[in-house]
Amino acid sequence: MKRELNDLLGIIVVLALLLLAGDAMSAPAADEAPLKVRGTAGVLGDLDSGRILYTQDADVKLAPASLTKVMTLYLIYEALSAGTIQMDTEVLVSESAWRTGGSKTFVKVGDKVRVEDLVRGIAIQSGNDACIAMAEHLHGSESGFVAQMNARAAELGMTNTHFTNSTGLPDPEHYTSARDQFLLASALLRKFPQYSHFSQEKQFTYNNIKQQNRNNLLWRDPIITGLKTGHTKEAGYCLIATSDKDGQRLGAVVMGAAQRRHREEDALRLIHHGNRMYETVKFFEAKAVVRKLRVWKGEQREVDGIVKDPLVITVLRKERGSLEVGVSFTDPLIAPISAAQEIGTVVVKSGGKELFTRPLVAGHDVARGNLLRVMFDSVRMAVGW
Repeated sequence: MKRELNDLLGIIVVLALLLLAGDAMSAPAADEAPLKVRGTAGVLGDLDSGRILYTQDADVKLAPASLTKVMTLYLIYEALSAGTIQMDTEVLVSESAWRTGGSKTFVKVGDKVRVEDLVRGIAIQSGNDACIAMAEHLHGSESGFVAQMNARAAELGMTNTHFTNSTGLPDPEHYTSARDQFLLASALLRKFPQYSHFSQEKQFTYNNIKQQNRNNLLWRDPIITGLKTGHTKEAGYCLIATSDKDGQRLGAVVMGAAQRRHREEDALRLIHHGNRMYETVKFFEAKAVVRKLRVWKGEQREVDGIVKDPLVITVLRKERGSLEVGVSFTDPLIAPISAAQEIGTVVVKSGGKELFTRPLVAGHDVARGNLLRVMFDSVRMAVGW
């Protein structure tokens, strides 16, 4: 009887251990706990595909502080790309630029400062004086520059953003959202990759004053590539952190944090979560031929169907194997066809579910064929050859 009781107790203990093990296996790991930003708002997204992977109050209008300077840099990089200015262009520092409060590059009134030094002053030192100097040089006044900032924001779909200055100094009518800041960061890095190194530089010395980049994540993790910090009493601690790990480029936005370390820890945690859970897949480079399509009544029998921009998608790693790419178009395609004319759609699916579409455009002109070609193709189309 005693032996049977001991055997029964042993079975009970084993069952209890199995149940505990099952609970442990089904419980999420500590780093897989629901994401939560210790601030007002947060966003995680893929910079290349534009897919948003996580949001927390992403559309709330908030004071951006020096995150504003990302748009300031956007307009400067735009002018550099267009050739309106060059890196060695000299910019005259006005008294209004010199007197601007807040963080500084310490330019002096009346000095002529190279654009490259002012860009570093903005991207690394977050210099308000450098922002004003560039704004006045490019558009004659800060107000003229701000008008362009708001125009670009509208073009980029930043529907919860309005700028009143180029620096981020507090103003009740100066606001943005975490989602809008992600959209801006994504556009900046996709359109102006040649200038992305400025935000990665850890320090800059101007006028014999050395200042460190305020983005401490540049020292904490080698995958971090930028982008901008911000802080005022009204805005709290803000950060746009960007990363590149094995070609996967992610961006995390944290706004309204109570402490500097909160914005850094939470942004890094978001990025690591994205690296672990998601995969970025590039199907086609910009202007790559997706498919050659039959053309009727033209000088050429085929036209290259291309994508204007890189075709990139971000999916959960477990979904990678189920991705399919197809082309939808209206047959017949009849000449003449102009280069860049939309001739179809590229469709990406996962498990039969449509994830997104992109236009398929003609890679070149196809002129109308001669009379014989038109007549011959007309007959073939009529009889279904």
